[in-house]
Amino acid sequence: MKNPIVYTLVGGLVLFFWQFLSFAGLNLHADAQAYTPKQGQILECLAEMDLEPGMYAVGANLPPEDMADPDQRNAINAEMEGKPWAVVHYHEAWSSDMGLNLIRSLIMNLITAFLLFWMMRNLANPTRNRRIMLAIAVGWVGFMFFPYSNFIWYKNPDIVAHMIDGTLPFVLLGLIGPKAGSQR
Repeated sequence: MKNPIVYTLVGGLVLFFWQFLSFAGLNLHADAQAYTPKQGQILECLAEMDLEPGMYAVGANLPPEDMADPDQRNAINAEMEGKPWAVVHYHEAWSSDMGLNLIRSLIMNLITAFLLFWMMRNLANPTRNRRIMLAIAVGWVGFMFFPYSNFIWYKNPDIVAHMIDGTLPFVLLGLIGPKAGSQR
């Protein structure tokens, strides 16, 4: 594909629809969105605590005042060893309005496709295999930088789904990328 605008649109839509398939259609991320029949109790308890919206590493983090003192930090870490912990993403109100989220996601996917096209176009000889390898490299850089780095610390259960997300749609983008002789 020679035209960067067409590639950006097609590539962005490939990424956008892949995300739909991954999170909803095929539900590859189901393990990270598991249901518990105790959700009502959990949410009620969290609401009563008057938490600020945010992400909390509960039982795996220290109060800021204890972070500076290494002895205090070591004592608390030793006390916490082997005990339960959780990651809580707390929001004050649910909204099923996905319009703005979908728009932001599409824009991000279009930018990703454009940048990938630009990189492929600057390959000395963009053969099919080189385009695919570059596209996979871009997908894996994204995968390793956030989902896998997050997995190292928080053990997100959908890490394999993120690895697939960083591979399969990028193979498709490599396949449709600019061919040899299509540079400016």
